[in-house]
Amino acid sequence: MIIGAMNDPKKNVAEEVALFGEMGFDYFELTIEAPGAHPDKLMREKKAIQDVLSSYNFGVLAHMPWYFSVAHPYPSIQEAISKEFCRAFDVAAEFGAKKATLHSEFLPSGIQERQVHTAKTIETIRKLHKEAEARGIELLVENFNASSFSIKDFKQLFSEVDMGMTFDVGHAFTSDGEGMENYLAQFRKRVKHVHLHDNDRRTDQHLPLGAGKVDVARVVKEIRAFYDGTITLEVHSQDRDYLRISREKLEILWYGKKKFEENKEYLQPEAKKN
Repeated sequence: MIIGAMNDPKKNVAEEVALFGEMGFDYFELTIEAPGAHPDKLMREKKAIQDVLSSYNFGVLAHMPWYFSVAHPYPSIQEAISKEFCRAFDVAAEFGAKKATLHSEFLPSGIQERQVHTAKTIETIRKLHKEAEARGIELLVENFNASSFSIKDFKQLFSEVDMGMTFDVGHAFTSDGEGMENYLAQFRKRVKHVHLHDNDRRTDQHLPLGAGKVDVARVVKEIRAFYDGTITLEVHSQDRDYLRISREKLEILWYGKKKFEENKEYLQPEAKKN
């Protein structure tokens, strides 16, 4: 398991990298969003960001703007959005990202017929998958909820496009999320990346681990049974200490308390002297 954190797109990216580095994270998930992580801003600050990334030996994963549509009912608008996705892919490649996560469509399905909604989503993702691949990036699609893109829709997508999934645990546990067990029963072989956060099992809250009603211990046990890759803690608390606490909780659940303490002593030998 490799544990990462995602920047708050309203904050300075280099400072976010340094914060996560000091917290002991293993990599950085760069969400390429305005205002703090707009593509133009990222390229202007590229050297400063890369210097901090190098100082913590961080690899980079990328995340596309969650609010970008992939099935917009107006073709000209969808075309413009897709061009912005490609700009984000270019920036992700500049920072060495080999994987990028894209949200499934977030527009309410009532805006257009469900069949059209699903078909447009698949058409756009197919095109973007090729664009990302041309830049050396593996594009992963993330679950949101059944209104956005259901398990049935994902099955259709994967029958037409051979690609992986970013499994978002918190999203699966919302009232419209269709449940972790149902996703994993269908797509565990597709899971190439994980987002982990807590909630009240009703709405998408991005709470620290243990602050909501998700049985995080059971979740970690289920994931650990088949997966040993990157896990980003998508904790959106204003108090960033909760991000560090969530990382420690995840490590204890994954490795056990004894192994966690041994790892902590290895990584922070100075602690022994205090």
